Amino acid sequence: MNFTRTNSGLSNSAAFHGVDFIVYSEGGEYDPELKCSKWAIDTIFWGGVFSKYIPSLQYKFRPLGSKENVVPVAKKIAESKIANTIVVMDRDHDSHRGCVIKHPCVIYTYGYSWENDAWRADNLISKLAKLSPEREVNSQIKKQINDQCKNFYADFRRLVYIDVLCSIGRIKGLDREKFWSYVDQKNCDRLKVKKEKFRELIKDVKLKRVAPFKYSGGHSIDAERDCYGKLLAKFFYGIFCDSYKKITGAKNLNRFDADLMIAEHIEHCIFEEEQGINLYYLKKADKLLKFIKA
Repeated sequence: MNFTRTNSGLSNSAAFHGVDFIVYSEGGEYDPELKCSKWAIDTIFWGGVFSKYIPSLQYKFRPLGSKENVVPVAKKIAESKIANTIVVMDRDHDSHRGCVIKHPCVIYTYGYSWENDAWRADNLISKLAKLSPEREVNSQIKKQINDQCKNFYADFRRLVYIDVLCSIGRIKGLDREKFWSYVDQKNCDRLKVKKEKFRELIKDVKLKRVAPFKYSGGHSIDAERDCYGKLLAKFFYGIFCDSYKKITGAKNLNRFDADLMIAEHIEHCIFEEEQGINLYYLKKADKLLKFIKA
């Protein structure tokens, strides 16, 4: 169900709730009676981002379920039809498709989704350090995690590239329901793309496209940022669980709890190897604060 509300209702909502801004996000299951989702993990991630980069901001989250409910609000912001409103959402492949909505109060994730931004090496290592009795992770584990991540980006680069081209061409690329079927798990120390599944994907794409693909976008395709978020998150979840169980002695860690831990920890992460994401959010915060003060 699409989210609809008058422009004046959107603009006045922040004052009604006693905050400076209402922040609309994706996530959760939209409730028509509440006119928002009751809860969404997206707000846990974005709350961590705001606490880290814009701690002075007074706001209230309202998750709206699907992205199609959030985009119309973002467009109203860009057209100056509403005030006191911020929209945060997954970037997906919008930058490659040329449909990013540009406004200081419209903030996209650095990567494809919040999973790409939270499930990354520096954040995992930082969280594991917080869980460790020594309050640090030894250099051997750090190197292992960083190496595994770099290998993943290298090994899945071509799959991500094809997926982006399919997004641009508006045809189905990576199967979002069966994304893990593309993963070859024969070597648990280094997961790779199944060759036969990749060939099937290429064959299917060639049958569906109306013309040969040629990327002409203004942004380079990056496996780290452009990988389908749930695929990337499942890979990192496996890495995180291995170290988590060693540190805590726990027999297992379910995915929901792991997602919560990692999404929340973005607020406390000190980025060492991955300065790109840190600089991205610093710039977004700076633009937002300048806009607010103008």
